[in-house]
Amino acid sequence: MRLRRYGSILLLAACVAAALVMRRFVFLAWYPVVMSAATSAGFALSLFGEESLCYTLAKRIPPHILPPGAKEYCRRYTQVWAAWLFVNGLIAIATIYAPGPKWHLEKAGFDVPLAWAAWNCCLSYCATGLIILVEMLVRRIRFSAVFHTSGSTAEPKRIVKTFRSLAREVAMHLASFRARGVLPRSGEEGGPVFLCTIEPGHMYGMLWRVLLPEAAGCRVDPEVILAPETLLAKMRAAEKVFLVTTPSFLARFCAYAGQYEVPQNCVEVVTSGALLAEKTSAAAKKVFGVAPLEIFGSTETGGVAWRRQGGAEGADDFDWQVFRPVKVKACADGRLSVASPFSCRRWFEMGDGADISPDGRRFRLKGRMDRMVKIAEQRVSLPEMEAKIAALPGVKEVALAVQDGAHGPCLGAVVALDTKAVDVTCGKRALALDMRRQLLPIFPKGAAPKRYRFVMELPRNAQGKVLASRVKEILEGDFIEPFVLETSTSDAQWTAKMFFDRDARYFEGHFPGIPVLPGVVQLGMARHFAELFLRRSVVLRTVKKIKFTHVITPGAQVRLTLEKVGENELAYKYTKGEHVCSSGVMCF
Repeated sequence: MRLRRYGSILLLAACVAAALVMRRFVFLAWYPVVMSAATSAGFALSLFGEESLCYTLAKRIPPHILPPGAKEYCRRYTQVWAAWLFVNGLIAIATIYAPGPKWHLEKAGFDVPLAWAAWNCCLSYCATGLIILVEMLVRRIRFSAVFHTSGSTAEPKRIVKTFRSLAREVAMHLASFRARGVLPRSGEEGGPVFLCTIEPGHMYGMLWRVLLPEAAGCRVDPEVILAPETLLAKMRAAEKVFLVTTPSFLARFCAYAGQYEVPQNCVEVVTSGALLAEKTSAAAKKVFGVAPLEIFGSTETGGVAWRRQGGAEGADDFDWQVFRPVKVKACADGRLSVASPFSCRRWFEMGDGADISPDGRRFRLKGRMDRMVKIAEQRVSLPEMEAKIAALPGVKEVALAVQDGAHGPCLGAVVALDTKAVDVTCGKRALALDMRRQLLPIFPKGAAPKRYRFVMELPRNAQGKVLASRVKEILEGDFIEPFVLETSTSDAQWTAKMFFDRDARYFEGHFPGIPVLPGVVQLGMARHFAELFLRRSVVLRTVKKIKFTHVITPGAQVRLTLEKVGENELAYKYTKGEHVCSSGVMCF
């Protein structure tokens, strides 16, 4: 092995010694020719094997994770090197016999053609360097991925990430999971099945449901899991499970899981995209037997830090642990700045405020700095206020947004209620007045929300982040959800028990003196809840088989059932007790 490693140096030393002893330049002149021929032959011969020489060398370079198509790319690159080294050898031969001036070495006793010296001592290395540089640029373009930011607070931005930066992040997580025995080591069998509730198109999905399982040699279930029942069925069919999900799905699953026995075969639960509520983390640990691993980061920076909630009592609140290759610091305005091998640029300033521990390896988040607003001459931190509202009895979660009011900017609140913990029979107007009364002492003077919308759940994107644009649409629109008391869902069917409060506006003006729920409102609500069921936006094309058999009056409790009857068709049915109020089939 040592002879192979130092063979070229030993050959060069022998050639120089022979040239000096024999006083003949020819012994030195043929050294570049021999080396070019030998290396060209090495590259060319490897093309007849299963792996080309470039592919073998690439696998040895950290992070040891290669993208799809790397094998064929390396084979072509090997062909380039074999051809170039062959050409280099021919040029080296030509320079030995090239006419022209020569450089006389008096002590050595021979002449060196200047063409030979120029090519073999300078120009060939420049040409080789140019080939390497061009290949690096081609590789950067060929093996890169284009992502878009979530667009939860602004227009999505286009981000280009190299495969190398993605591979480094995957390698870090793979080493950590293997050290803890969560994933099998190289060559071992019996790894968990990856079950995912996320799409592979964004960066979180690419890393955790495509690259990491492939690097670990684990199987990925191809289905994007949308319903808790689907996850439960797949967990029962697997020996071990690695769950990749979002906080919003965990909240839905944990609320539903108490009705069934959940298999204790989950080796890890990874969540990202939004912050996980402490009560959801505790519920998930109880359900799965393992506390979720939260990843904090962004498309631009990659993973920055991690945490598992439920630490020891008395511990400080620097709960986020910075990943080892990553460095963080606080900017002058309190924003978190990140330097990382996974980042698209060094010292990227994030939109999150943070307090960093003295050792620089932990931090606590202070909320989005771009969500500081001025209301009634008072500066208000929307994340801080949302957390305080969410702490009120009966509130599951809340999202605030700035609106144009009669006397300047004001706040509106979209609130997801725990309908089991509040008295919904009093109506939304009474609930809004009571909530405003509770919030007046909490908010800065004059800054408490003035408009309220109560919903079953907040609007989120595929990564589980609340969509600010949709929050504003809900606050500014005329559509008002009924109270959803309970739900059940499966792959093919979604059912909800609803309560229509007496002061709802949609009972007014349809029939004078007879308040009933109009059919167009029933259809609009069915379409609205269809989006929640399908987890995507839908465009209603037509409705068929419409029937109205019983009226829905204020204060009524009804059950809405949505059922898939075709690829782009959903049957809906409103029932009150034993009576069917209305039904139809929506075509999207």
